[in-house]
Amino acid sequence: MTPRRWLFVVAGAAVVALVVWLVVRGRSEDVAERAPADPAAPAEDARRLPPVPRTPPAPEAVPYKEEVHTSDGVPIAPPRGDLVGQAHPHPITPQHERIYAENRFVGGIEGAMEVKDTAGMRRLLEQYRREFPEDDQQLQDGYAVIADCIDRPGAGPRAAAERWLDSHNGSTAKRYVLRYCIEPQQQ
Repeated sequence: MTPRRWLFVVAGAAVVALVVWLVVRGRSEDVAERAPADPAAPAEDARRLPPVPRTPPAPEAVPYKEEVHTSDGVPIAPPRGDLVGQAHPHPITPQHERIYAENRFVGGIEGAMEVKDTAGMRRLLEQYRREFPEDDQQLQDGYAVIADCIDRPGAGPRAAAERWLDSHNGSTAKRYVLRYCIEPQQQ
């Protein structure tokens, strides 16, 4: 047998052993739960409380007034989920539209970053900064640092990237700053 086959045989045996162990362990716990803790305990301790229902009782029916459709013609699901078929889980509000627009900017910038189109990154980033000045996700400065690292790899942009990493620990752009600014110089 080749070493690769032995690896598969050993891995398979380990999986089977784990499954058998879990089944045996589960059965022994079931027996332990059914057996009284102290066989000499009085019979009155054996009485049990009524079982707790697993699902809460159904709330009183709330009448759903009418089926509401969004601008794309797809209905909004009613509160109790009575609608069958395609439906939006909630109304599409202006807040949702703003989130979608921000996600489109992020996707466009990350697409330009993947093909190292820094001019496109900077153009989208400029528009992103104008339309989303609050920068809740702490992305904008990170994308600018990445564009600098792609354009001019070296000590200056790397130091800026390290400073950005130290001050933006919660940003999702951190992995891209590491990939485009820190990792290439470690190789």
